[in-house]
Amino acid sequence: MMLRAWGCALVLLVMTACTPGPDRIFLLPERDQPQHSDPAVSTSVRFDLADGQSVSGRVWQHTQPKHIVLGVHGFNDYSKAFQPLAQHLAAELKATVYAYDQRGFGANPQPGIWPGEETLLADLRHIAAQLRIRHPGLPLTVVGESMGGAVVLIAAAESPGLQADQIVLKAPAVWGAQSMPWYQRISLQFMNAVAPDMTFSGRGVQSLGITPTNDPEVSRDLSRDPLFIKATRVSSLAGVTALMGRAQHLKNPPPQRSLVLYGLRDRIIPPTPVCHWLTRLTLHEITTTPMDFVVYPDGWHLLTRQLKTRDVLQDLQHWMQQIPLAQLQSPLQARDAVCAIRS
Repeated sequence: MMLRAWGCALVLLVMTACTPGPDRIFLLPERDQPQHSDPAVSTSVRFDLADGQSVSGRVWQHTQPKHIVLGVHGFNDYSKAFQPLAQHLAAELKATVYAYDQRGFGANPQPGIWPGEETLLADLRHIAAQLRIRHPGLPLTVVGESMGGAVVLIAAAESPGLQADQIVLKAPAVWGAQSMPWYQRISLQFMNAVAPDMTFSGRGVQSLGITPTNDPEVSRDLSRDPLFIKATRVSSLAGVTALMGRAQHLKNPPPQRSLVLYGLRDRIIPPTPVCHWLTRLTLHEITTTPMDFVVYPDGWHLLTRQLKTRDVLQDLQHWMQQIPLAQLQSPLQARDAVCAIRS
């Protein structure tokens, strides 16, 4: 029962050949599908990958973009997660926003099958590099949410790096096994060895009021969305846990200008592992990196899909414009805020 409750909590983590030329990066799934001139409406596309495979996704296309943004979604989620953020940035920044379904998620083949850390990292690096080719001279910002934040963080910090001008980590999944009680670690190892295909759902923790958002409309949409994965294999829980641990214990920070957004009401990535991560950043003198933080006292896990998202959206927009934010914090200040209420 204890393993099942813990597994249910992890399930709610959303809340994750030849190199083609620029004309081959994005393939419309339907020949007669129209390209939308309205950036508030997304167009379905496919992203070609370095190994000859492709993944599904979408683009909010501005006719005269000033910024390029790439969204990397969370565990069990998919590219639709970036719709509110994309619509805001398209309207306020004249941004073209791309988002893709990571392998094993969304509309891709074999949803729910963990693709492996290196595959996720290689796909992100390849897509970001191709966006550089497709949009020369425009600044590229990569935004990762939850598990996507861990993928972005690792891809940027580890060699060969990530081709991006700046990165944004929304509620990054930095919850490795070392931040879990010993019985959770042992249970996960045991279950992954004897029953890797066993599945968990998120109903148990939802009944306890643990949800990724306080917006009931978003919650209903996620529960009804056929592309949002609702039952997760033990092997996928083990995979995402290893990924989160890798992000939590990085030796070097990303070289890019970076923004981290976190809400103190987040119980999907709870304060304790985030406190451990921030403590590591400060204790290991990883404070020379250009990492900015905004900690929201009333923020939930899905910071751009909660009630009252305006402040979060504007903060992200202004940071991209390099407009000073009054509530901006250093890693040390963020550590103090998060560790004070860790659970």
